[in-house]
Amino acid sequence: MNRSWNLDRRTFLRGAAGALVPLPFLNIMENSVAKNLSGETVPPVRFMTLFKPNGVHPPSWNINGGTEFDFRTSPLMAPFAKHRDDLLILDNMGDFGFSSHSNSSRRFLSGAHQNTKSASMDQLIADKVGSETPHRSLELTTEGLFTNQIGCSYISYDREGAPIPRESDPQLIFDRLFRDPMSDPKQRKSMSSLLDRVRDDAKSIQRKTGREDTETLDEYLTVLRETEKRLDNRDAISGASKVDFSKLERPPSPANLNEQVESMLDLIALAMWTDSTRCISYMLGNSNSRMIFDFLGVTEQHHYLSHFFRNFSRHNIDGLLKISLWHMEKFDYLLTKLKSYKDHHGTLLDHSVVLFGSGMGHSDNHTAQRIPIVLAGKGGGMLKTGRYLRYSKNQELSRLHLTLLQKFGVPATSYANSTTPLPGLDGGPFEEYRERPFQSWSKIENGKITVQGRLRMSDNLDEAKVFYIDVDGKAPVRIEIEFKDFHSFNVAYHVGTPILMTGNSSQKDGQIILSKITGIKSLFGKNDPGGAPG
Repeated sequence: MNRSWNLDRRTFLRGAAGALVPLPFLNIMENSVAKNLSGETVPPVRFMTLFKPNGVHPPSWNINGGTEFDFRTSPLMAPFAKHRDDLLILDNMGDFGFSSHSNSSRRFLSGAHQNTKSASMDQLIADKVGSETPHRSLELTTEGLFTNQIGCSYISYDREGAPIPRESDPQLIFDRLFRDPMSDPKQRKSMSSLLDRVRDDAKSIQRKTGREDTETLDEYLTVLRETEKRLDNRDAISGASKVDFSKLERPPSPANLNEQVESMLDLIALAMWTDSTRCISYMLGNSNSRMIFDFLGVTEQHHYLSHFFRNFSRHNIDGLLKISLWHMEKFDYLLTKLKSYKDHHGTLLDHSVVLFGSGMGHSDNHTAQRIPIVLAGKGGGMLKTGRYLRYSKNQELSRLHLTLLQKFGVPATSYANSTTPLPGLDGGPFEEYRERPFQSWSKIENGKITVQGRLRMSDNLDEAKVFYIDVDGKAPVRIEIEFKDFHSFNVAYHVGTPILMTGNSSQKDGQIILSKITGIKSLFGKNDPGGAPG
């Protein structure tokens, strides 16, 4: 190979009918990309986010008792636990109070539901990193618009705070990314394969590459061919005829949701690998998703099942956990795909930041506290992964957003409610959660009970709406309450923390039962949940 021969990073394979196909990074592009002060190639850093709708079942998601380096992933994290060394799991993210569905979607990338007049953080990152790519950013979704509460359908917002339209059809997205939009759409029916049109150009480049670049290029062409074949086969599987691209019509609902989502994740990885874009947001569902996961054997709507306290049954909680595990499996699918692609002198995940999470914590009570947030990928060195960060106090999501903005080079000194970055993401010091000492006790008099201790949800899924307060030296107090008490006192917020609770008591088979709450006081935190849906 002639070492003086170099390829520009923005090179496309070109073929008949105006076909243009971007390439992944090859070693022969070294001289055409940015370098640091030591003369080393600096790979671009990508940002992508996966939004999980409808919160979580906290006992299945939360990590309790772990420390920064010594922690055990929770049951819901099992599908992606093998990526532990590439993860930064954040805990105590959010604040006190409740969250409506539309507020939770706004909060996810905008820091706070009141932040309605500025861009979401992904769009600010896109402004910084998107100028060198064919597509500044991609905004993707799985579910259509929820017109009853339109704010539930968006997580990305422009500079005026207006929602940015999402795309949901993998075929159209693939076409926009990898087929010339100026070509005649009617000619596409006669195109048997995109790769056939660029074969000659590909062979020309392969003659000039070394062994490693040849392997990368072969892998890339194979992935591209398989992706196109998979997308073409989706219509055949569902029995639909080939669609006339000139009308931009697609079946309203794919035959297989899992196939649609995995095709979308394939496209996300491919778009990042080819540097077609460096910023993508993807909603696995609207923030109050009404999708039915019948392919998992679940016939009820996700939103209905997410209210597992008020709609409690073992059947419903099992259905909710099947859906949540499926969401976690898709996160794993994306991470596995990103790690499989070579990029510069590492993997695509090494040079990416993936934000996975929701905009609320407890799926029934819509708490804005302990919101599930996971970062994956080292971001080219900006993140130190393989850690669990449970902060000593609740942290506004906007602190995380401000930190990521600054790490991506956005000159921001504040964002939403925050003026100070979130510490610890790069391995620096942070104030870790430590249980403060307290005494536990209970007192019963004339059918009234006062009990002080740590509140927890039952670990038994057959009683998923039951709470307990642990008391030293005694059996725990069992709490069986109606939804009114559960919601009015924001009981879910206090789970895992020491409280003083008063209420009406009774006994059954020697078990003390609190059936009506008259008061809750946090020993170390906030108390009044307030009336505004935060």
